[in-house]
Amino acid sequence: MGGNIAYTEPIGKKGQLQFDYTPSVQKNKANQQTFHYDGQKYSMFDTTLSNQFDNKITTNNVGVNYRLNQSRDEQFSVGINFQNSKLQSERIFPNVTTVNQSFSNILPNVMWRKKLSAVSNIRVFYRASTSFPSINQLQDVVNNSNPLSVSSGNPNLTQSYTHFLSGRYSYTNSKTSKSFFANLMLQTTGDYISTATYFVQADSVVQNIIVDKGAQFSKPINLNGYQSLRTFFTYSMPVKKIKTTVSVSTGFSYTKLPGFVNKINTFTNNYTYNAGIALASNISEFIDYNVSYNANFSNSKTNTTNNTATKYVNQALGVQLNLLNKKGWFIQNDVSGNANSGLSAGLNQSYWLWNAAIGKKILKKQAGEIKLSVFDLLKQNQSIIRTIDERSITDAQTNVLKQYFMLTFTYKLKNFGTASAAQSNRGGGGMQMRPGGGMNGGRGGDF
Repeated sequence: MGGNIAYTEPIGKKGQLQFDYTPSVQKNKANQQTFHYDGQKYSMFDTTLSNQFDNKITTNNVGVNYRLNQSRDEQFSVGINFQNSKLQSERIFPNVTTVNQSFSNILPNVMWRKKLSAVSNIRVFYRASTSFPSINQLQDVVNNSNPLSVSSGNPNLTQSYTHFLSGRYSYTNSKTSKSFFANLMLQTTGDYISTATYFVQADSVVQNIIVDKGAQFSKPINLNGYQSLRTFFTYSMPVKKIKTTVSVSTGFSYTKLPGFVNKINTFTNNYTYNAGIALASNISEFIDYNVSYNANFSNSKTNTTNNTATKYVNQALGVQLNLLNKKGWFIQNDVSGNANSGLSAGLNQSYWLWNAAIGKKILKKQAGEIKLSVFDLLKQNQSIIRTIDERSITDAQTNVLKQYFMLTFTYKLKNFGTASAAQSNRGGGGMQMRPGGGMNGGRGGDF
């Protein structure tokens, strides 16, 4: 629950001074109850694994912001906010414990935007912000559902403080249909909510719970040192001879994740490089296609005693083809290929995902459409996910939706806007059956 009050006062002919006040209150409750099996049902209440926890965050934010509009082609603003926050955490069961924390922060922000020419502009933005731990991170109840990986919350967590800087250059020439975009984002976070991990050397008792030798115990803690950098560049141009728009893109990202293992500070550095090319065509209202290729290379390294390093490559190819005849019959194809290397044993697999549909437009002005679709025609759909955090690098294969058929009828009540014939005649806006696999749970072959 929150609100906002703002007052703006003109300063000269081109400036504005704005004062604002934003109060907010956020309440969260968590109630975990654990029961053991008594031979017939789960009725034996376990107080050591049960916990009731309340959390309240109260924030008062007062700010002043100055805006200068030099012209329509250039804008500048600078501001500062003063924020006072209270984080109240209370364990109600099995015993009452209260942790109250208060924070005072100065949060500056700066924005500058300039139109460089009729087809290009640049924008730079900076801001500072805070974030609070979730109630699950604060709730100090032991979770031993996996005896080899026991975890607990930490009611003494504090807020995180983040600096964020971004820059963007854009060029769009409607006469030549050429465009170029460059993006840069930097972020650093103090008191980043990370994880402390302890490998148990002997049977131990944690919050009245026995943790076996060889298991690991983890809980969230605040650590400094989080950093991230991301860049992305894309260029598009038309190739008139084949009525196709060609787009090339490339990017780089870097993330530094602080960790804490057996009372030793660690850092996981993750470097990711990507590049891709896409060809998009709309030859006529009866045929259009899209072809794309994207490659990602990732290198992750942790500065532990064994200096762990892992590399993997993901390649994705996608082809979409839509055909329509004058009588309203249409065929849609969406084929994507995915190849992985450098993952855990058994997960370096290649597979294809083929979605297809056939249908016909009916009724007056082709307002109706009947379509038969099939998802995963080749029965190869997969979902392979790599997760990188301050504790570990994990590869996992999860269950995904397999082949199915679907018959649909669509009727347009009214046409909005002035969409082109090609857009309105492809049949239902193209393939819609996209819950499938690919790295990070995405659709195979898409990027």
